[in-house]
Amino acid sequence: MPSTFPTHPAGILPLKLWRPRWFDGVALALGAASPDVAYLVDGSGLPVWPLSHQLHGLIIFCLPVTLLGCLMVRRAAPVIAAHLPAGGPFALRDYGALHDSGHRWWITVLSAVIGAASHLVLDGLEAWFPAIEYPAHLVGLAAMAAIMAVIGRRRLLLRWHGEPPHRAPDPVRFWSVAAAVAIPLLAVTPFLPAAFLPHTTGVRVITALSVGLLAAAAVAGSRHRTPSPGPA
Repeated sequence: MPSTFPTHPAGILPLKLWRPRWFDGVALALGAASPDVAYLVDGSGLPVWPLSHQLHGLIIFCLPVTLLGCLMVRRAAPVIAAHLPAGGPFALRDYGALHDSGHRWWITVLSAVIGAASHLVLDGLEAWFPAIEYPAHLVGLAAMAAIMAVIGRRRLLLRWHGEPPHRAPDPVRFWSVAAAVAIPLLAVTPFLPAAFLPHTTGVRVITALSVGLLAAAAVAGSRHRTPSPGPA
């Protein structure tokens, strides 16, 4: 099957480049990966598989998962981006601008559903042509790199969302928290149910790294919050 990342998001993100006002890029990318979130609980008996890969699952499972992911990404983006390297042509620090979607809610919702539907389409293509699985991984990686290079070189994130809010980096705190959260999660991954399935373990690894970054953003970003005024 196509990889949760980067193949599935790379397959749908060209829509954002084509019509940036019509689509929410964060919702497209997270929506394209959302059906595979069900793999987190593989072997647990929870009834989210095959629901997440069915048509009614696009609304019941994928949409709420994507909207929650959008909320977390937008809250964390400025802090995470401030701790990334410049990235040369990829302009990685521009991703802090994702804190503001700039879209109406219904564009975000439709983008989330379209992204999730694209996941089912790609999975269906590979089911019909199983020989393309490994070439698809390489194509997805190359396509994502090309998309990010176009976005970075043209500074499209700044054009779409404006300048990101300033966040002073605190690398010691940020990366210490990220490692403290992600490493234990990665350590237990091989011992979880269904860990022998590559797609299941792959999703769990991506999730562990993401949770580490989100936790680090919450801790490192807390020092930028203005305290509430006390009683007069």
